[in-house]
Formats: sequence, structure tokens, C-alpha cells
Amino acid sequence: MTENLEELEALVALKMCDGIGDITASKLISHCGGAAAVFKEKSKHLSTIPGVADRIYDLLHSQVNWQNVQKEVDYITKNNLNHVSFTDAQYPQSLLKTDSPPVLLFFTGPIEHLNQKPCISIVGTRFATPYGVQFVDELLQSAKDTDLIVISGMAVGIDIAAHKASVRCGVPTFGIVAHGFDTFYPAIHWDFSRSLPNHNGGIVTEFFSGEAPNRENFPKRNRIIAGLSKATVVVEAAKKGGALITAQYARQYKRDLFVLPGRYYDKFSEGCNFLLKSKVARPIFSANELLSELGFSKTSEKLHQPDFSHLSEKEVQIINILRTNKQSTMDAIAAKAALSISDCATILFNMEMAGIVNCLPGKSYGLSCV
Repeated sequence: MTENLEELEALVALKMCDGIGDITASKLISHCGGAAAVFKEKSKHLSTIPGVADRIYDLLHSQVNWQNVQKEVDYITKNNLNHVSFTDAQYPQSLLKTDSPPVLLFFTGPIEHLNQKPCISIVGTRFATPYGVQFVDELLQSAKDTDLIVISGMAVGIDIAAHKASVRCGVPTFGIVAHGFDTFYPAIHWDFSRSLPNHNGGIVTEFFSGEAPNRENFPKRNRIIAGLSKATVVVEAAKKGGALITAQYARQYKRDLFVLPGRYYDKFSEGCNFLLKSKVARPIFSANELLSELGFSKTSEKLHQPDFSHLSEKEVQIINILRTNKQSTMDAIAAKAALSISDCATILFNMEMAGIVNCLPGKSYGLSCV
């Protein structure tokens, strides 16, 4: 983390300087020995840096609004906002292997874990189907005994399903967002995002306060998702959208790319099936097979059988119903368990709060990581 206030101000200034992107900023910092040193360097020396425009000195001294810089630094220090530059040891090393790593990141949670454990990203449509959500749950259930971190974008649909399944299964998860820390998008996930550090995860962004989740920010966010991950898993995706942009970055960074095949007529499987047809991604046929291909082996389930001794007879009965049927509607569960709808709703609600079952799209229920 950047402790020197002068260095932090210079980093913020470089990020805010019109005409200077992350690639140029990193070249300047590396050549001069620090961000603060960049603004002290003479014009003739700056112009000799390979790949840096001759007018760089003029940009540095005419295109920085130092009032805005000070305002942002005040926000960072006042809110004790965690930050890390690309020269710091805590900075995610996998991002440094991409062509445009952000020179400055803001984060919550133990970001150092991103250097200690392998990461996979799970991305997909905002309009997740029970098929996609069920696969995500199965994947995280299989991954709960592995040394893995899940990366996604905190969006509704597949993204949030991956984050929530990770938390339920005890798998650390980090959300990458397309805005500053003074807001949250979507707002319905704000409370959940604040809980992630309690589960060894957190939130990461490259954006300053006041930067809203504008359309152009999402591809930038997606490059970080792909860059952090040794593999990207596309669960459901239409022909166009953020999931396919993340997949393109994964290919560009030469990371593994996997997709969940879908029915040929499903709108939100068209993107996945296109990637398969183009032979740029590998199909997923089971959660355990995917983890095996990534080099993870699941610990024997016999060693981790959950303890149901505290559950009621009806709760255990519902678990057995869902084990047999994978997912069922409340009406079907109530009928098989000989329960009234109201009693079944109460029991399912309590089981959901306990993390035993998961409410799926279409008013269906499935087992969580138990």
C-alpha cells in the first residue's frame, strides 16, 4: 500500500491526467522510480522514454486539475480507503501479466490473497436461468474444499449467484466493480458487498469517487476480471454482452476459457455455443471435471458429510427430496413431504436462512452447499 502522501497524490494525478493511460503511466513510473518523481523529471529526459510521446511533459503540467486530485486524496485518506499501486508487493501479480494493468487499485478485504491462491472468474448473463444458477451452485459445492478464489462482477444474474454461492460454500470471492467506492451498482448488492471481507473476500475497483457505473467503464472492469483469473468460466451469455467481452480478454491474456453448453434455441446460451463453435473455449460437462482440468481435486465427501442431527424430521425429508430431484417447486416439495403450502414456505425460508437450500429462479428450490 502506498503510505507516502506525495506519492499517492502523484499516482492520482497520473490517473486523472487527460491523454495519459495506464500503459504510459506505468512506463513513466518505472523509468523515473516513482509517481512523484515523474512530475519532477525534466522534459528532455521524459522524451527519451521508449513509447512515450514527445508532448508528455506538457500533458503532465497542463492537463492535471490539482484541485480534483486533492479532493480525491482527501476522500481516500478520510475514508481510510485501501489502495495499492502496481509497484507494490500486494498488487495482484496476474494483472501485471496483462497489457494494461491499472496503475492504482482500491479495495476492501485481503487483496494479498489474490497472490496466494488461484482465481477463476465466473461470468454470465444478468437474466440467469435455473440451469445456469444450478450449475454455479454445483461448481461452488465441488470447490468448497479446494484452495480457490472466485472472481466476478457483482451484477445481477450469474455474477451474484457465483458470489453468493461462494460465500455459502466458504470459498473466498472478490467482486470487481465499474465505479468508485462512494456508490454501488447495483444498489441491491451493497449490503452483501460489505459482508465479503468477513468471508476472506472483498471488492476491487480502479475508479475514483464520483465515477459512476457508466457504460464505458464495464469493459475496463471486465479486463480486470479476466486478468485476475487463471481461467474464465462463462455460464450463460447472449450473443453480445459483458460476459463475452470478459471471454475476449481471457483469450487475449492466454488464460483458460470454459463455457457451459446450452440448448441451441436458448437466447442466453447463444454466446456460449458461439464460443464453442468457434473452438476458442472448452465445454464443461460437470463441475468436478472442470475443477480437475484446472488442477483441483475435491476432498473426499465422506470426510465432510454435514451434520443434520439438529434438523427436524421434515427438514431432513426436504433435503432428501432435493437430493433426488436436484430442484423442485414449493408445491412439489409440499406434496411429497405431506405439508401444507404455508408450513412448507416457513420451513423452506428457515432452511434458506441457514444456508441449506437456495431459492432459484422460477420459484424453485435446490440444495446449497450441504
